[in-house]
Amino acid sequence: LILAGQVLHRLKLTWFGNEGTVAQTSSTFRILLMITVAGLLLDEILKYLTWIYTDASNYDDYGYPVSNPAYVLVYGRDVLAICIGVFTVVLVTKIRKQIRSRYGIPEQQCVGYEDCCCSFWCNCCTVAQMARHTADYDTYAGLCCSETGLPPHAPAIV
Repeated sequence: LILAGQVLHRLKLTWFGNEGTVAQTSSTFRILLMITVAGLLLDEILKYLTWIYTDASNYDDYGYPVSNPAYVLVYGRDVLAICIGVFTVVLVTKIRKQIRSRYGIPEQQCVGYEDCCCSFWCNCCTVAQMARHTADYDTYAGLCCSETGLPPHAPAIV
């Protein structure tokens, strides 16, 4: 989500891939960074709490939780992962559609569903492709901890 946030910031889009005012798009990267950090922290907290409740009395013979705390914690992590996964696929689909629209790039495979298919089947490759399309990495080195992923003196090419 961090690289997607940098791409969104370069494209001047909101944190959910929509066009917006300067005020709405100025904090896009920070919002996605906070979502990423919050998701990771919540996952670690749930993992730790699951570890606390992992004695044999909380699970049946097949390894499924039988007590309420263990049940909520084990499946809570699954729900968190699914929510973040769905959010990421939807977001990357919207960003890719925006880039194709802005640059007049037609769909070639899976017409009507290409953006969704690319973001679902290879999300990291799709985000990397969008990042390369919106920045000149041959001239300017990428930066991990900046809003655009580029040095401050790098011109915007979008």
